[in-house]
Amino acid sequence: MNELPTKLSALSLQFTRHLWMNLFFALLMAGLLVGCSGQVPSPKQIKTDNAQSRAGQLMRIAETTRQGGDLGSALALFRRAHAMTPGDIKALIAIGEVAFTIKEFDQAASAYSKALTMDPENLQVLLGYGKTLISLDRPDQALEYFTTATTVNPADHRGFNGAGVSLDMMGRHDEAQGQYHRGIEVAPEAISLSNNLALSLAFAGKYDQAIGILEVFADDPLSGIRLRQNLALIYGLAGMNEKAAKIAAKDFDPAGVANNMAYYAQLRKLSSKARAQAVFGTNTTTSP
Repeated sequence: MNELPTKLSALSLQFTRHLWMNLFFALLMAGLLVGCSGQVPSPKQIKTDNAQSRAGQLMRIAETTRQGGDLGSALALFRRAHAMTPGDIKALIAIGEVAFTIKEFDQAASAYSKALTMDPENLQVLLGYGKTLISLDRPDQALEYFTTATTVNPADHRGFNGAGVSLDMMGRHDEAQGQYHRGIEVAPEAISLSNNLALSLAFAGKYDQAIGILEVFADDPLSGIRLRQNLALIYGLAGMNEKAAKIAAKDFDPAGVANNMAYYAQLRKLSSKARAQAVFGTNTTTSP
């Protein structure tokens, strides 16, 4: 009769041991999970992480597409990435850059404006927004952002260059020339500053000074078409048509030279402010 309680005690002991072993392993696994991740991610965090991962993939594909020259598709991909992670400034900057390149200036301005709300002192955004506003013929607004850029990084000449262009388009040529000179002090090797300074002097009627800056590039095969043709433009504004035609002929056929000469004649009829707006509207060099 004592045999049955003994069997029950053994079974009870076995059950208790099994229960404690399961509890031990459960606590051990919980400890491992906490040790690896700190805490179990919430569904919201998992969703956010997945969105960031997909957006990152889209950004890489978009950048490859941009480098391949398909800017329209790249812009669409950057927009999709931004929709997934609206708080990521990198997608907005990319949208602004690509939209500007394909001359979708309103789209570029919208992207840069949103980016500035995230980081008001982002130099890349300030310069991109300023350049876009120049292309939208809003130099007074552009001046604000270029000026901020010079405060954010006084060692970067691009803010001074953009401020100079803005002031020229507003007819404030003396102030513009001061900005170009400040930029040249920072980066004397930046040819865009000398180019724009020469144009500004020409807008103000100081043709000899303007020609003196650019004529050193006239016979330099490495100077590029822009510098040579800006020298031709200055000769044209000064009424020195023979010299203007000679320089223009270095890069254009007779029909092209004739078109340029007609353009110079039209510019001579404009005010200094209108000349700057006409030239910088199609020939803006606010960056190196």
